[in-house]
Amino acid sequence: MLLTGVIVSIIVFISLYITIVWISFLYLYEKKPVEIKNYPKITIAIPAFNEEKAIEKTILTALKLEYPKNKLNIVVIDDGSTDNTKKIVQSLSKKHNFKFISKKNEGKAKALNIVLEKCKTNLFACLDADSYVEPDSLKRMLHHFDNPKVAATITAIHVIEPKNLYEKLQRMEYLLAIMTRKLMAFINTLSVTPGVLSVYKTKILQKVGGFDNETLTEDFEIAMRLKFYGYDIEIETSAKTYTYVPNNFKKLWRQRVRWYRGFVESHRKYHKMFLNKKYGRLAYFQMPLNIIGILLLVAAVAFVSYGNIINIYHLIRRSMLIKGFFFSHIFSFIKPKDIILTQNIKIMFPVWIALFLGILIFYLAHTEVKEKIKFPFTIWAFFILLPILTALHWLGAIFEELLKAKKKW
Repeated sequence: MLLTGVIVSIIVFISLYITIVWISFLYLYEKKPVEIKNYPKITIAIPAFNEEKAIEKTILTALKLEYPKNKLNIVVIDDGSTDNTKKIVQSLSKKHNFKFISKKNEGKAKALNIVLEKCKTNLFACLDADSYVEPDSLKRMLHHFDNPKVAATITAIHVIEPKNLYEKLQRMEYLLAIMTRKLMAFINTLSVTPGVLSVYKTKILQKVGGFDNETLTEDFEIAMRLKFYGYDIEIETSAKTYTYVPNNFKKLWRQRVRWYRGFVESHRKYHKMFLNKKYGRLAYFQMPLNIIGILLLVAAVAFVSYGNIINIYHLIRRSMLIKGFFFSHIFSFIKPKDIILTQNIKIMFPVWIALFLGILIFYLAHTEVKEKIKFPFTIWAFFILLPILTALHWLGAIFEELLKAKKKW
């Protein structure tokens, strides 16, 4: 029992400290007014592989961006699709003003680099073929590029029409990500540029070598590389974009294992940044937090799972040995005061505090993007089921990395 209390206290204390630090950053953040001084020329690259269901709407929303048409260059790259993606894009290209490139399947990074190599516009943007943009999203991002140190700006990504439990959990997760990325940008530690409309300064992106053709997560790797070379990344939370998310266990597993392997890959590649004073808070706060957060999550899930397995074992064992034990414990009504009195207050008090702060952050994340709290019956799953799924995804990613499993995009 003593060891249990110590383990729980350590996990909760570190979690509380991290949570309080994040919340304090939120209230220190000051939102700056958006002023558009000029509209620089921009190229938007839309790489597509087997996206016949979404590609048409993606292109049409990009064409409807509130941006001077003579300064907007849209390029769609079919990366060797085997479905009707190519036919759909070709048909649209005859009706609308955008460029179409067809190539063999070599991956998203290669598709982006083909456009980047010949790009002459001031800005270069990436838009995933299963994602949509609000008409004013692009122009809302421009003011960040007035800062010469800013190399990229990302958007606030929302989940499109979540229907089942997997999609609803990810909706909540994405809303939380908007807030945490805003806080990371505030302390200059933001190091990710998702494919859902991330905009870069073209010359800087070309200078650092473009996108890595071999990595599992080109968006995370290029962000880490930009930070490595001393550039900043911003987020514009008022720039709303939307994307589809995996809707079942298999698809989510494949996506997250790939993401997390890419995360490990990039941290290993840029390990010299870790605790290097040249990189400030990124080196001393964010990168250690990235590692500690994973360890805490896996440890907490493992610890709780172990405790539940032990409790189930004892329930089954006593039910087999003591007549009537199972039904008396499963179906008997337990009064609230009995639940409270049977808890170890030294262990449960910090857990309750941690739960309260978790709910607070959940509420603040919705408030930040002016979203209503929906799907109340899935909130419990967000706090209970999602951490378990995430821990399993991390274990799967680490296992594949240790075995040097073949990369799957």
